[in-house]
Amino acid sequence: MSTPLPRRSLAWLLFALVLAIGPHALRLPPWVLVVMGVAIAWRYRVHQGAWSFPTRPVKLLLVVMSFLAVGLHWRALSGLEPAVALLAIAGGLKAMEMRTTRDFLVVVFVAYFLVASQLLFEQEIPYALYAVVATAGVTAAMVARHQGDPAPGFPHPLVLTGKLLAQAVPVMLLLFVVFPRIAPLWAIPQNTQSARTGPSDSMSPGDVARLSGSNALALRATFEGAIPAQRELYWRGLVFSEFDGRQWRQGAMARMEAELAQQGAPRPALRQLTHVPSGDETSYEVILEPSNQPWAYVIGFPLSYDANLRSGSDYRLMSSRPLTQRLRYRVRADLGAQLEPELGILRRRTELQLPEGFNPRALAQAKAWRAEAPSDAAYIERVLRWFTEEEFVYTMSPPLLGRDTVDEFLFGERRGFCEHYASAFAVLLRAAGIPARVVVGYQGGERNPYQAYLLVHQFDAHAWTEAWLDGRGWVRFDPTAAVAPQRIESGAGEALGAEFLADSPLAIERYRNVRLLGWMRMRWDMMTYHWARLVLNYDAERQGALLSNLLGQISPARVVAVMLGCGALVLLLVAASLFGVKPRPRRDAATAAYLRICERLAASGLERRRGEGPFDYARRVAAVRPDLGAQLQALTADYVALSYGGVATQQRGALLQRLRAFRPRRGTPSR
Repeated sequence: MSTPLPRRSLAWLLFALVLAIGPHALRLPPWVLVVMGVAIAWRYRVHQGAWSFPTRPVKLLLVVMSFLAVGLHWRALSGLEPAVALLAIAGGLKAMEMRTTRDFLVVVFVAYFLVASQLLFEQEIPYALYAVVATAGVTAAMVARHQGDPAPGFPHPLVLTGKLLAQAVPVMLLLFVVFPRIAPLWAIPQNTQSARTGPSDSMSPGDVARLSGSNALALRATFEGAIPAQRELYWRGLVFSEFDGRQWRQGAMARMEAELAQQGAPRPALRQLTHVPSGDETSYEVILEPSNQPWAYVIGFPLSYDANLRSGSDYRLMSSRPLTQRLRYRVRADLGAQLEPELGILRRRTELQLPEGFNPRALAQAKAWRAEAPSDAAYIERVLRWFTEEEFVYTMSPPLLGRDTVDEFLFGERRGFCEHYASAFAVLLRAAGIPARVVVGYQGGERNPYQAYLLVHQFDAHAWTEAWLDGRGWVRFDPTAAVAPQRIESGAGEALGAEFLADSPLAIERYRNVRLLGWMRMRWDMMTYHWARLVLNYDAERQGALLSNLLGQISPARVVAVMLGCGALVLLLVAASLFGVKPRPRRDAATAAYLRICERLAASGLERRRGEGPFDYARRVAAVRPDLGAQLQALTADYVALSYGGVATQQRGALLQRLRAFRPRRGTPSR
């Protein structure tokens, strides 16, 4: 393992290392890329003979500085991103001191790990395809190493790599389908800032508006029956019950439940969730994008759901940990169920709480309207009619509000986004003695015309209000619909007009009315959707269902038999290809160029005789064609030197070019 490293393979390895680090370039800090770039450049200069290999003290200093830099940047050496940074730096530093085959293999394996680590962050189709390309590049470096110097040609390692990977595809597919889908035996801490975000655990004026400026995907949903109407697509996520005059937060019970969920404790049986069924049931499957939050989003009252979710006392669903990866879950829900028909004293007190000394005008106005209204329903209708009749504006660019946010919004600015209307409406209801709370999630979605599923984006983020009415339980009211009904019926794009994704002028969703762009976007999303369902979410449950359909009753013996049988079939196919194809002798570049010279001379009537040596052939041609004699004898000498040694590596290219450039002039053989 201490044989010198052929120079010809160095270019391939450095190229493969650049390919492996490419997808991490936007994730890692720039100084990591600088360290790798300097290391690769250093090794290249050593290859050119301009620099020498780093000394042991220099290498030790670089290692210590790298560990210190990673620790200072992430405040830890553990975690996914610090581990990738250390791995990338290790690959660059090892390449800088690479001398032998052993060093070469170490760098190759580091490059393989860098390629695999990218899939821990992103598993979309482009990243998966790039991983295949990067894997091919690293494998080509190994092929080039074993070919040595000289090699048959620069593209040849890629051709051989393609053949090797093609032979590995059947085995890969077999292992993917039948290998047991078990949970990993270890866990790597994730950087909590790397995932995309959705609604957070609190809401202030402007929060939902900022979230709605993004075109990132929030979730996809597939319904077993017909997709509900647009106005019924309220994806319920967080419930805010506490209000401090400016910010809404989850109630104390909800916060305790979230903490217990993260600790893995069972949900306390403090209160049984109650509802009055309506009979309007539906079932759907959701693929939720990573949000770095534990909230799951549902429509209606969840009657049943997957074991990886748990319910809260406010009828929401959540995961036991923040979602740093896609979450797939199924829900059976009652769309028209009455939630919590009986409201306890403690719950009522929580949902009527208002801070003292805030929003006096709103409280006074609520008392005046309440005195005129004969019932809670009449009061709510009065408030909604006021939103409709007055000159309120639905906008993503609301003005900043001061201390009394509700007063300033209702009686001053009158420009706001959905959270402004939901918050003000809830305050007006609480001031009138009606229990109310703010709910945040998503509203609406976009139907894919080529596949029966729904796309919900971040710009569909929405806030609305739930009010508790005697005999009806919690009832949804959306004051935004009173101001901008097109938001509920047609989506944010129609309601906002020019404001829609104004900060993302290149977002393809802005041009959904352009037929070609819409067709391309939906077709691509359909591919991504199937990729997520069939590949990324191929879990133990789906594997069990597939194997049951293929094998009937699943047993370890049957699974092992299938794996062995498929493996034997693959080996037989490979063996048949090896025995069925006769190996052809491979010509090196010099021989191929010389034989091409002989073919060109034969076309001029100077065919080489059987068994005639190169120099004998050159002397005979010179006797017949003196004008070609000197040139052909020089080229023959070059060919012999290339074939049997004696030529420096730096000169090989020039000599091969001279052989390939020979074109005999037309002439008449001398008699």
